Amino acid sequence: MTAQPTPQVPAGRKTVLLFTKPPVEGRVKTRLIGALSAAQAADLHAAFLGDLVERLSGADFELVPVWALEEGEPLPAVPPRGRRQVDGDLGARMRHAFTERLCTALMEPAEQFAVAIGSDLPQLDPQRVEEAFRAFEAGAEVVLGPAVDGGYYLIGLGAVALRAAVFEDIAWSTGAVLAQTLERCRAAGLTVALLTEEEDIDTIEGLGRLAARLDAGELPSCHRTSKLLAGWLRAPGPAGSPGSSGAVFGGAAVEDPCGF
Repeated sequence: MTAQPTPQVPAGRKTVLLFTKPPVEGRVKTRLIGALSAAQAADLHAAFLGDLVERLSGADFELVPVWALEEGEPLPAVPPRGRRQVDGDLGARMRHAFTERLCTALMEPAEQFAVAIGSDLPQLDPQRVEEAFRAFEAGAEVVLGPAVDGGYYLIGLGAVALRAAVFEDIAWSTGAVLAQTLERCRAAGLTVALLTEEEDIDTIEGLGRLAARLDAGELPSCHRTSKLLAGWLRAPGPAGSPGSSGAVFGGAAVEDPCGF
């Protein structure tokens, strides 16, 4: 793959790497297909991504989308400053993105920290991301946002931690991701800060809980997601069909402990 120039993020801005995919049917939210149609899964992904980008774009972060694309697929124009994910497992892809961002002359040593998130948490509050940057300023070398399924929804690294094997020999997409990452950090002598636990929306039960909490006003507004889910609940259809509330929120759980 041809090397790309490093995105020109102004020095002093807080960088958030958003690992995501274009909302193409059959390529996103595949673990929900069955309870949802492929088209519904793509619409859900688009709603999650749109809500998350809108909220974080209004915060004091430089949002850099890092796209998983097919060979020859064009880079989406929105959000701007997009990058392509490289080949390899999730660890290799995250290491490349962090290295590209942190190992640049544009950054002062005190600024050599970035955060990576996925797009399975549309309700992610900018204040939670800000907590990661404050933890780094307070001395943490790695910041992790634990997910309820054993993975993590956020990882923040400084340049020192990037030299350690924090992404190597991890059983991605299993419930061991967080524990193994913490062990890699312990072995490298890295100081870790943990954020509040959150639930990535990777299961149909999780989607139901998200809908209920949004409806109750317990979460930051996700107007695209709320509108989409409300439309599904209003749509006619026999029990068990993709248009019925029973199918949308009553299917079997399928775990995916990797929020990226």
